Parts: sequence; C-alpha cells; structure tokens
Amino acid sequence: MAALDSLREHWRGVGTELIVRATRGICAGSLLNADRGRADTAARIEDWSGVLSLYAEQNAGEVRVSA
Repeated sequence: MAALDSLREHWRGVGTELIVRATRGICAGSLLNADRGRADTAARIEDWSGVLSLYAEQNAGEVRVSA
C-alpha cells in the first residue's frame, strides 16, 4: 500500500509539472502575441498619422483631425 501511495504522489507531481510547463508556454505565447499586436498597431497609427498630415496640409481649411 505504501508503494502505491508513493507511486500516486510521484505521478501527481509529474502531472503538476506538466500543467505548469504547459501554462508557462501558453502565457509566453500570449505575451508574444500581445507584443506583436502592439507593434502592429503602433506601425499602423504611424502610417495613418503620416497620411493624415499630408492630407491636412493639402486641405488645411477643410480638414479637422482628432485623435
């Protein structure tokens, strides 16, 4: 019986370790995706800011720009 309890404790620890490793991978992937999303968003805002500033210069009297 003690051997069975020992085996259960061992596998419980292994299962816990697998869950921890999987969770770390998911969290790391989520952070990477979030960083990529922020970089893409910043690039698009920069692109559109450049376009809006060109348009505003050409039509200064007609265009109202707000953030």
